[in-house]
Amino acid sequence: MGCGIVLAAHGSRHPGAMAALAAFGERLGREYPECAVAIARTVGRKHGGTEAFGGTRCVPEVLAAMAARGVTRVAVQSLHVVPGEGYHEMLAGLRRFLETGGRRMTFSVGAPLLASLADVDRVAGAVLAGLPSGRAPDEAVVVMGHGAPPPGAGFYEALREKLFRLDRLARFGAMPRERDAPCHDLEAILTDLSAQNIRAAWLLPFLTVAGAHACCDLAGEAPTSWRGRLEAAGIACRPHLSGLIEQPAMAAVWRDHLAIALARLPGALAPGA
Repeated sequence: MGCGIVLAAHGSRHPGAMAALAAFGERLGREYPECAVAIARTVGRKHGGTEAFGGTRCVPEVLAAMAARGVTRVAVQSLHVVPGEGYHEMLAGLRRFLETGGRRMTFSVGAPLLASLADVDRVAGAVLAGLPSGRAPDEAVVVMGHGAPPPGAGFYEALREKLFRLDRLARFGAMPRERDAPCHDLEAILTDLSAQNIRAAWLLPFLTVAGAHACCDLAGEAPTSWRGRLEAAGIACRPHLSGLIEQPAMAAVWRDHLAIALARLPGALAPGA
């Protein structure tokens, strides 16, 4: 087996989140039976070792294991949402591997979910198309992403604008990058929805997996969560928690990016090859 696919994700301690990543990897294994498929985390060791992430190893470790199996061509597919800190940590891990003996491998890197304005348009439409059918016309949609530095922040801003153009009650906000920092996006959403006398909102995580950020920071019972803040303002919340990787329309974007990455490798593979 000379070809490999490494699915590089931030990583999560939440069991359900890791199960969603595993299910995506299993599907790709069926689509590309000639490739070894493995999941790698990009979050640093300061957040815990391999055991803290369900046994998921970091990018250089996964690549080393593939090299030991004789894999010579690898598509490293980013499962990040935007090219932010996790994406650049993925690239740094790949660089470390190359510097420590990985030069016999040929690599190609697949883009994160949002890597172009065409991706933004496609994803924004998928967000709204995937809403529960029970949403009433006067109910808002509040989508929470993870904060990112440029250029990732620019893609978030483009998504915010596109969602609003498609649906005047759709709001996107990003968590602050520092955990204890004020969430200016949430404050703006609260002010805006309260001014419009909105009394109900659907809560959606815009995260690869529905881990701790989705379950606690967005929809948790604590008064400091987004749900807690909105409900304190008189806005009833209806969480709709699923990671982007679990949603077929979103997963299709990542699969298309992977297909492009695989096509750049020598002896390019197509699904089912």
